[in-house]
Amino acid sequence: MFVLWVVSIGFVYPIALVFLSAVKTKTELANNPFGWPSAMSFDSFETAFRTMHYFRSFANTALIGGIAIVGVVLMAAMASYAIARRNNRFYGSIYYLFLAGIIIPFQMAMIPLYKLLLSWHLINSYQGVVFVYFGMLAPFSVFLLSGFIRSVPRELDEAAYVDGSGIYMTFFRIILPLLKPAVTTITVLDLFTVWNDFLMPMLYLSNSAKMTITVQLSAFQGMYFNDWSLIFAGVCLIVLPMLAVYLFAQRFIISGITAGAVKG
Repeated sequence: MFVLWVVSIGFVYPIALVFLSAVKTKTELANNPFGWPSAMSFDSFETAFRTMHYFRSFANTALIGGIAIVGVVLMAAMASYAIARRNNRFYGSIYYLFLAGIIIPFQMAMIPLYKLLLSWHLINSYQGVVFVYFGMLAPFSVFLLSGFIRSVPRELDEAAYVDGSGIYMTFFRIILPLLKPAVTTITVLDLFTVWNDFLMPMLYLSNSAKMTITVQLSAFQGMYFNDWSLIFAGVCLIVLPMLAVYLFAQRFIISGITAGAVKG
């Protein structure tokens, strides 16, 4: 029990430290960075909210993430169904190709991707960023969903075929509803990836009106000076929506990961 308390404190303390640092004044944060604030001030939150153009950057991130996640989940679910139900070398090769996408880091592909988007005139556009997110998010989504579909009995497919359902009707009316825990897991995890991503929007979106919420946080960092009070306040504003999403969907995440690991 003592060990659990120590581990819990180790996880909670950094989160509490970020919030306490955000409600301190600049002077107090410099003089007493790890102590309790003498008086809580929320001026940093107001300034960060205004400087980050919070509603606009929130909408940009939600738009990019929403389109990317809906497209990835739908395509990954259909690809996973084909991979899980077709036991031959071709589909096995496709599966391992997706696994290779998990291993390759984005940093290795960001320059070729930039040249590709530039040639397609997709730099500084929502479409270009969504296109790249499709490639980034698909490998893990296929990996998790294919493992989940393999745990679904094939007899359900066969019964649907006997009743006259085609492959598409079988997938959308029978298989896809059964994927709710796994789809929710993929949706939340992919949402976290898009929401927290800084590098890709910074590279491919140069227009400040299209920047995502994490890129706006860089406005508080300068070459010679960082406004830490505003940085910590901005971090809190970024984390809060995702914290609410996680608390709402955590039981689906756990069940989805567990179910997908049963067979694969």
